[in-house]
Amino acid sequence: MKYGWVVLLLLVAGLMPGKANAQAEVYGEFTATRISSAVNTDMLYGAATGLVIDGPKWHRMQISADILGRFVGKSGLSLNGVGAGPRFTFPLKHGWAPYGEFLFGFARFNNTIYTNQLGATTDGQLQVNGGLAKRVSPRWDIYADFSYSQYYALGGQYNPKSFGLGAMYHFVKR
Repeated sequence: MKYGWVVLLLLVAGLMPGKANAQAEVYGEFTATRISSAVNTDMLYGAATGLVIDGPKWHRMQISADILGRFVGKSGLSLNGVGAGPRFTFPLKHGWAPYGEFLFGFARFNNTIYTNQLGATTDGQLQVNGGLAKRVSPRWDIYADFSYSQYYALGGQYNPKSFGLGAMYHFVKR
């Protein structure tokens, strides 16, 4: 399964008409995450980083693959996860580009302050992310995004919501 996303991207690229403009970007952001359980609600802060590999363009939509790692916490609580999935970007005029993505992966929740709740667990995670990027130079973008996650520990009671601000570096000038 670790090569599943690469195979899927290659299949989609092979079936789409037009030229594939493959390039890669890396990004990093500051993230604030609100995580709620049946008993507590906490704010966790940290960073997210990732890699985007661009695939084909279809009409005005850029199809890409995204690999995202999000690492947030506070004293006694942490949520660290990795996800991968398709990203859909819609470039507009003046360097603006809204995007959306669906990521699947795993996360590790660690709790040492609430003794009446789960201590630590690793489980599956599904994320729906959306954001808006603005080109500031041929190689740099700045962006803001929002993420809604479903973390499947304890019957899916954790639904982290994250807001992030960051920068993206393009290896190829645009």
